[in-house]
Amino acid sequence: MLFLRKALILLSKLVVGIYLFYLFLALILIPISAPWVISGQAAKLLKHPVKVRAILFNPFLLRLNINGFAIFDHEKQLMIGFDKFWADFSFIGLFQKKYRVESLGLNGLKVNIRFQEDNNINLLALIPVNLIDSAEIKNPPAKEVKPMPENIMVDSIIIEEGAISFTDQSVKPNFTTIISGINLNIKNLSTAIDSEAKVSFRAKLDDSGVISADTTIKPFASPLALESVFSLDNYALKVLTPYVGKYTGNTVKDGKFSLIMNYRVKDNQLNAGHRLLVQSFDFGERVESKDALNLPFGLALALLEDSRNRIDIALPVTGDMSKPDFHYFHLIGQVLRNFFFKVITKPFAFLGSIAGAGGESEELGDIRFLPGDANLADTEKEKLDIIVKALKERPRLSLQVNGSYDPVADWKVIKADILAKDFKSLREESKRMENWVYQELYQRRFGIRALWRLTKSYRSKDGSYDQEKIIREIKRQLIDDGSADKVALSALAELRAKVIYDYIITVGLDDKKVSIGEVKVSQINSGYVPLELVLTVFDNSQRESLSPLLPADAKE
Repeated sequence: MLFLRKALILLSKLVVGIYLFYLFLALILIPISAPWVISGQAAKLLKHPVKVRAILFNPFLLRLNINGFAIFDHEKQLMIGFDKFWADFSFIGLFQKKYRVESLGLNGLKVNIRFQEDNNINLLALIPVNLIDSAEIKNPPAKEVKPMPENIMVDSIIIEEGAISFTDQSVKPNFTTIISGINLNIKNLSTAIDSEAKVSFRAKLDDSGVISADTTIKPFASPLALESVFSLDNYALKVLTPYVGKYTGNTVKDGKFSLIMNYRVKDNQLNAGHRLLVQSFDFGERVESKDALNLPFGLALALLEDSRNRIDIALPVTGDMSKPDFHYFHLIGQVLRNFFFKVITKPFAFLGSIAGAGGESEELGDIRFLPGDANLADTEKEKLDIIVKALKERPRLSLQVNGSYDPVADWKVIKADILAKDFKSLREESKRMENWVYQELYQRRFGIRALWRLTKSYRSKDGSYDQEKIIREIKRQLIDDGSADKVALSALAELRAKVIYDYIITVGLDDKKVSIGEVKVSQINSGYVPLELVLTVFDNSQRESLSPLLPADAKE
């Protein structure tokens, strides 16, 4: 009994001693020494000044706090920091091998990212050089992928009042944007395969835009399953002037941008919707930029903007994530590229879609005429009706009508008409036979000797003449031979343009939005002579044309 009593006393003293040491460690040693140790070791590892104001551990509530953490660059500017980090642990179920964290959180997160003039990012300087140069990092050895344990749970992850600043020093003037008021809440995160986490994100972009995102996700399910809605409201586009100026040669005068994205991933199938809304956007002053692209940005803007000064674009995206060649950003880029390529290279097809005409045809931009004719067919009037309807929805767009002619096909019909009129007039005057009239017209054109040579070539051995062949050859030469009369052809082209102009005005388009351009030479196609319509930006002082800015192989 005495031995047992002594053992119990010894054991109780040992427990009390461990408990007191635990309290000493948590309440005295960690708060005093940990900030100094962590600051020194982190600064040594990162090669940058590190500051930790306080580290506290509550031994009763099992709560760890790290306050006032900051990493500075060598110019003593903040790179990464936060006001407070906390972690609340719960060891309930520890002996059942379930590891649970009640909450992890950051308050006052601050991140300052700079894309420097040498095209380096300042935060990359925090990665140890030996880690970057490590052969295992560059060529990691193949490792067996082990399944994720299903016994780790985090009730909530919280970020409150965070801010991220990004500055691009590679453009002039420098571009700076700030995401402030960041609040992130992740609930019920677990490594269990069927567990479902909910993610909520709210932030403010610069001084105007509001970002929100709500996601339901099974992060460890196979295949991945999620539903997400992301939105950005009323972002002032004037902030983007450095980039817009660099690539377009213009500042941003005004405009607000909103974006809504809906994503659903289930059974490896991606179904996403993107809706972009730009309101009251307008380019400002011209700026010099050697990187400006030679593209008709003003015309693209005029094509996209409706009568309420809005650009409203819906872009659905679908894909099979199980395919080896599936790449999300490549897929998104392809959808955007196809959309804007259509706007730039097939503007009339885009106009047709605005007017509800459907189809991908660019034939709306070509009004067809029969050779030698200036009358509008009903099918061509329908094309013009579609164009006028779309132009009424696009206040910045106007239309230029370029008269055209085919020097061969049109001239042939013109000369045939002239021959028919001359034949009718001469026959009424002379009352002579048909063959005499044609020979007289031929003689007037080419001379008596040419007529003798022609008729002689069709005389038979018995001295008779094949009048049908003579008349046919006379007609051919009178119509086909000889150079085209450019004055007559230009008059035909101008008449065609005037007919189109008059019809467009008749069906209700403002005469300020349509003009007649230069006469151009065209080429017959499928039996018709096409007349080119050109979209321009409606501006009383200047009109920007699409066609001269397109490479030849981009037109269809």
